[in-house]
Amino acid sequence: MKQKAKRLSTALIALLLSVILVLSAFVAFAESGAFAEKAYTNLVTFSDCQSYGPGAFNNFGKVLSVMHDDGMPEPDALLVGGDYSRLLNDYATPGIIQLRDQYTAVYENGNPDDIITAQGNHDSRIAAFYPTGMYDMGTYCFYLINEDDYPWLQFLRTQGKKTVKKTAQNIKNALDAMIANGDTRPVIFITHVPLHHTTRTFGGDNMYASYIFNVINEAAKSLDIIFLFAHNHSGDYDDYIGGSVNFMAPGDTVRIPKPDKFGKDNYSEETLNFTYTNCGYIGYSNNHSTETSTNVLSLGAIRFFADKFVFLKYTEDGLFRQDEVKRMHPAGEDEMQQAATTAALKRNNETIWNLEKTIFEPIVRFVLKIFNLLGIK
Repeated sequence: MKQKAKRLSTALIALLLSVILVLSAFVAFAESGAFAEKAYTNLVTFSDCQSYGPGAFNNFGKVLSVMHDDGMPEPDALLVGGDYSRLLNDYATPGIIQLRDQYTAVYENGNPDDIITAQGNHDSRIAAFYPTGMYDMGTYCFYLINEDDYPWLQFLRTQGKKTVKKTAQNIKNALDAMIANGDTRPVIFITHVPLHHTTRTFGGDNMYASYIFNVINEAAKSLDIIFLFAHNHSGDYDDYIGGSVNFMAPGDTVRIPKPDKFGKDNYSEETLNFTYTNCGYIGYSNNHSTETSTNVLSLGAIRFFADKFVFLKYTEDGLFRQDEVKRMHPAGEDEMQQAATTAALKRNNETIWNLEKTIFEPIVRFVLKIFNLLGIK
C-alpha cells in the first residue's frame, strides 16, 4: 500500500513538473512574440490592392487575422497607400468598402473609419479621400499626400514640377511650425509615389522627388519622421532596397533623383535622417530580379514605445521582418497617456461618401457572395 502511494505520489509530481514545464515554455514563447511588449500606439500599413476580384482584400483579411492572433491590439489607425481597384479602374469606393468589411470581420469592435485612404495613381479623387495636409492624431502628427499633389509621371503631367514644388513648400511650412512650437511628437508621412530613384524614374515617374525629400530630410534633423510609400509592387523597381519588403533607417544611404534629366545614373546618394519604408503590398508583387529581393504580399505595423519605434512586416505565414529605430525625442508620460485618434480627418465630401456607402455597400456584398459561390477568391 505504501509502495502504491509512493508510486502515485511520484507520478503526480512528474505530471505537475510536466505541466509547469509546458506552461513555462508557453509563457516564454508569449513573452518573445512580436506583440509581447505593450506599445502606446499601434498602426497597420498596406497598399496597392489591385487584383481582379476580391483576392487582394481577402489577403488583407487573412494577414490581418494572423497579426490579430499573434497579439496585435485593435489598431489606432490603418494607413493605406493608394490604388484600390483594378476591375473598376479609377473608382476606389467598392475597394474601400471591401477593406472596411474585412477589417471589422477581424476586429469586431474596430471602427472602419480608422482606415485612412491615400489616393494612388489608379484612383480618381473621390468623396472618401481626405485632402492632402497635416493632421493631429493625438500621439503623432500625420501628413497625407494624395497622388494629385505628388503625381506619378511627373515629367508628362501638366505643371508637374510646379505641383511637386508647391507640395514641398506646404510640407516645409507645416514642419517648420511644429519645430517652432517645440512639438516633438513623431510625424508619419504616407503617399503613393516613392521618393527614391528607380527604373520608373527613367520615364519621369518621380523625377522631382528631391524637392520633397530635401524638405523632409532637413526637418528630420529636429523631428522623428517616418515616410511610407507604395506604387512599386510590379517589376524590379525596389529590388536594390529589398524588393516587396524593404526598410531604410536614419543613417542609411538612399538614391534620390536629380530633377534636371532622365537616366539610370541620374541620382545623388543621400544620407537619410528619417525612416523610409514601403507600406506592404496586398494585391500582387513581382519584385524578384535578384536573390536578395523579396516577392511576398504583406501588411506592415508601426508600434510606438517611449524610446523607440518597432516596424513589423507580416505575411500569411506570420512575422516576416522586424526592425527598430531609436527615437530622437523619447515620449513623455503625458504623450503616452494621450489617445491616438482619427477624428481630425474630414473627407472630401462626407455627404457624398455616406450616399455612396448606402448605395454600394449592399451591391458590393452581393457581388462578393456571387464570387464566393463561383469559387472566385
